[in-house]
Amino acid sequence: MSRMQRLIVLAALTAALFAAAPVSQAAALRAPKDFHGVMWDRAAPEAGALAEDRQWALMQRNGVETVRVVFSWARAQPEAGIEPDFSAIDRKVELASLHGIDLLPVVLYAPFWASRYPARHGSPPEHASDYAAFVRQLVGRYGPKGTFWAERPDLPKRPLRDWQIWNEPHFDFYWYAPGRSWAREYVELLKAAKRVIRTADPGARVVLAGFADASWRVLGEVYDAGARGAFDVATINLFTGKPGFVMTAARLTRHVLDSHHDPRKPIWVTETDFPAAKGEVPRPKVAWQRAWYTTRSGMASRLTELYRLGALNAARLRLGRIYWYTWASTYEGRGDLFDYSGLVRVGEDGRTTPQPALRAYRRAARR
Repeated sequence: MSRMQRLIVLAALTAALFAAAPVSQAAALRAPKDFHGVMWDRAAPEAGALAEDRQWALMQRNGVETVRVVFSWARAQPEAGIEPDFSAIDRKVELASLHGIDLLPVVLYAPFWASRYPARHGSPPEHASDYAAFVRQLVGRYGPKGTFWAERPDLPKRPLRDWQIWNEPHFDFYWYAPGRSWAREYVELLKAAKRVIRTADPGARVVLAGFADASWRVLGEVYDAGARGAFDVATINLFTGKPGFVMTAARLTRHVLDSHHDPRKPIWVTETDFPAAKGEVPRPKVAWQRAWYTTRSGMASRLTELYRLGALNAARLRLGRIYWYTWASTYEGRGDLFDYSGLVRVGEDGRTTPQPALRAYRRAARR
């Protein structure tokens, strides 16, 4: 049996073990604070300002505790030497504050002037110090002593204390680094960001970029590149056919953390879902996608199981959060399965229509 076959068998056995846990056990446990999260992207911000406010209110009513959102460096500071325009970010922080929701910002996308490969999407910054300087300004605006809160005394103060440094740097789509070690370069960026974050807010947490697919192996590469001591939270981005496999990934990630003498570091699932695209798009050619996508009722059922297993294993694995990807999508199109992953559908008119999975999410959050 090959190593890959052994891993698959291990994953299946572990998933079956997690899935077999009785419902009564899960019902007796309370998930940790901020356990129930969603991603804010795709169709959600395209619905307009009025619809945006209604969506945040809807998230609050349905138990969303934390929202993961991209803070785009490229959008905020498109030209070198100018002060960043924080107006778009201000709006997200305002909405989160008004509705009692925490934010997990993903600080992402180098502007043209700071990119190593300006013509490539996902180019890393040429200098980690430029990225760190932007992160310093973010903490200075939205952290505990942030200027945003001084300017907005009318808002409930909810300072940002968690900062996710980039997303999926092991993929060229987010970190184009031909002939270079992405892991070594990413760790350099991570360390530079941590220094400025901790200087501005000693109590802040530095969250690793979301690591996708075999995230535990990616975590091992980052440790080998010198990441120990440079982060506070490990991450998983996993798209798979069974909720139990997400728990398997968490267990394997826990093993990597333990083996590198970081047993107390929490794990956050920063992206996962089961898109309701079956019958809406052509049958996927890739086997894992055929196992992954489902119907709208199947999406609700798998979401229920995901959060049940997550709550059941939260303490054992130090699993702190699960972010559903994504809050809103169009439920239109013939190719992208993520267009069918939203808890709500947002139409061209900006109208929001809850999906069956939203009811399942609300029940999980209230459990």
